[in-house]
Amino acid sequence: MNFFWKIVLFFVAIRYGFFEVVFPRVSQWAVNSPDLLPAPAAAMSMYTWLMMVAIAIYILSSEERIADFMTPIHQFLKPQTAAAKKGMQIVVLAAIPLFGGWSYFDVNSPKMVSPTAVRIQHPTMPGSFEGMKNPLRDPTEEQVEEFIAEQKELAEEAAEDEEMEPVTVPNNIEDGRIALVSKWTEEGAALYAVNCRPCHGMQADGVGPMAVGWRLQPANFRDPGTIATIVEEYAFWRVSKGGPGLPSASTPWDSAMPIWDLDLSENERWKILLGEYFLAGVGPRQTEKLE
Repeated sequence: MNFFWKIVLFFVAIRYGFFEVVFPRVSQWAVNSPDLLPAPAAAMSMYTWLMMVAIAIYILSSEERIADFMTPIHQFLKPQTAAAKKGMQIVVLAAIPLFGGWSYFDVNSPKMVSPTAVRIQHPTMPGSFEGMKNPLRDPTEEQVEEFIAEQKELAEEAAEDEEMEPVTVPNNIEDGRIALVSKWTEEGAALYAVNCRPCHGMQADGVGPMAVGWRLQPANFRDPGTIATIVEEYAFWRVSKGGPGLPSASTPWDSAMPIWDLDLSENERWKILLGEYFLAGVGPRQTEKLE
């Protein structure tokens, strides 16, 4: 096999054999997906052009390689006497501009294609999460009393230590409950800043520093059509199970949300929701009661 056909075979093997056949199956196996996962079209185009540039550099780096590569082309393009070779030459030379024109038309022509799936914004929540309540929104009297006792101890320490900030002690159970929820909300906002801010933004507006890297943009929690329309246990389910926990109906979801119950405790996830709703300036939807 001469040098020209080795280059052609190499290009076809990598561009079509690897990227079209091997890569989708390896990706499917790596993430345990039920479907093949082909490389994105933009990435395929980039890799194709890079490979062509690399091959061109390799060929042009040596006069011997240039001569070996061009020899079959020169032999094909020179005047042919045999009818079969002359006919093949005409077919190939006519096919090249036709293929180029068809490719350009196929890429740039408007297309009317029905969606592959109907994506619903809020899929059905698993029954195991229904009826859950955020225990941190309504602390028990025992929790409030324990918090007040802690505040008293801190206030005594602050009175003896001039470097400590003064500590306010709630006067009664109701004030203590409000202060405790406020404390948990601040802790939730801090957890949100560490775990959620990169995608959803510090203002919960979906424009975090990593947001541009995802095909499906992170949710803007300030949008009245997002977390303000769902009950809090639904938001807890989404935070806990992330993108992999979404049901198979109406897939693909393209959600990059991690499975946070692998890294955060249940208490931390409830705190994050306190901070999330606070930063978004909205509250969770309240369950309607039938009269």
